[in-house]
Amino acid sequence: MTIKVAIIGSGPSGFYTADSLLKSGRDVEIDIIERLPTPFGLIRGGVAPDHQTTKKVARAYEKTALNEAVAYFGNVEVGKDVTMDEMRATYD
Repeated sequence: MTIKVAIIGSGPSGFYTADSLLKSGRDVEIDIIERLPTPFGLIRGGVAPDHQTTKKVARAYEKTALNEAVAYFGNVEVGKDVTMDEMRATYD
């Protein structure tokens, strides 16, 4: 049975959670929901230019995002664009 999961937030915690779920061996479908239009949180734009090794972690997030079991929904605010009742009805 496929488990449908919503992860709210596409920063490091969100992508580590998605990666862990994908590696769990369970059949999962993951929707990552982000208030901003672009993923990866502060890794994308909040890391100083001299910390390139920190920015490289975005490659791991990209690999997770490209998994066919993962969908990304940017520019969506939970509580405004989608209600918690809708979330509960859609996800396990």
